[in-house]
Amino acid sequence: MGGAALSAQARAGAPWPWGTLLSPFGWLYGALAQLRVAAYRRGWKRSVRPPLPTLSIGNISVGGTGKTPLLFDAVRRLEAHGVRVGVLSRGYGGDEGRMLVERHPQALLAENPDRVAGMAQLLRLGPPEVLLLDDGFQHLRLHRDLDVVLVDATRPFGRCLPAGMWRERPSALERAQLVILSRADLVAPEARRVIWERVERARRGAAGVPRLEGSVAVRELRHLCSGETWPAAALRGMEAFVACGIGNPHAFLRLLHGAGVTVQGNYFARDHHPWPEADLRRFAGHAYVLVTEKDGVKLRGRAPDNAWEVRVDWQFLRGEEHWEAALERLLLPQRAARIEPLWQAHDPHGRAVP
Repeated sequence: MGGAALSAQARAGAPWPWGTLLSPFGWLYGALAQLRVAAYRRGWKRSVRPPLPTLSIGNISVGGTGKTPLLFDAVRRLEAHGVRVGVLSRGYGGDEGRMLVERHPQALLAENPDRVAGMAQLLRLGPPEVLLLDDGFQHLRLHRDLDVVLVDATRPFGRCLPAGMWRERPSALERAQLVILSRADLVAPEARRVIWERVERARRGAAGVPRLEGSVAVRELRHLCSGETWPAAALRGMEAFVACGIGNPHAFLRLLHGAGVTVQGNYFARDHHPWPEADLRRFAGHAYVLVTEKDGVKLRGRAPDNAWEVRVDWQFLRGEEHWEAALERLLLPQRAARIEPLWQAHDPHGRAVP
């Protein structure tokens, strides 16, 4: 089996074909990841502390976990507090960055594999008042005040690379302040309970984390040529061909099935697929072709007239109050900076200083 097929099968959630054969290398990869963390904890490697509150949203696996919708949810909530947000992304493929600019044009964005250099870019742009680190759990060079990790309920744990699709062992969850179970609506309550028990064991007696669970819900459909939008209810009873180049295409299929779509066929490309013109011929002969918003940013204006993007939003199913409280705590330094000039303008007895 070729490398592309191997990668696609792994991303789709199927068992990793050569996992048993490669398991010694997976064990070594996990051990090296642990050594790297220990090097930062002991000061052998130095991290840089940003001069503003910093939130990291990441995961311990490769492929999609719902991280981008949760990031946009954080931006929305922070902007609702009047906070100027800066997002720091690796920028691979550029898809998420373009989506952010469209949805949140007031947010600042820097895309740079070197997160420290990217932070310097953001500070020159604004500066922002809060920094969001996209896919930052393993980027230990940059200190963060709040580490949030998503665990996909449909494929929560497994072997480390190259034997599986995990970047770190489950014990890495000990570093997180919040663990969020994504795609929680796709598994039974008993399965979620077992996953949470595994999370608590992985944290090895660390202070307990609240149980947050969520998923994505269809927000609307958007025509890739005209920009016309339809409500999510338009998916009920639709017969469509599905095409996507994302980390977990089967999650997109399950989302559409749940929305009432009859899938007539599909084309799953690699994550961050560029969608050359030759691939668009696959869209012919179908009344409707549905793609993700991540694919849509590359296809708008040049896709056939039958193509629509499915736009989604994050929704909490459990523990939303803990998410709000964590963001409130993150904002405390920023709010204090706003209030401080008022303190300086008064003497200790409360009289205004001329």
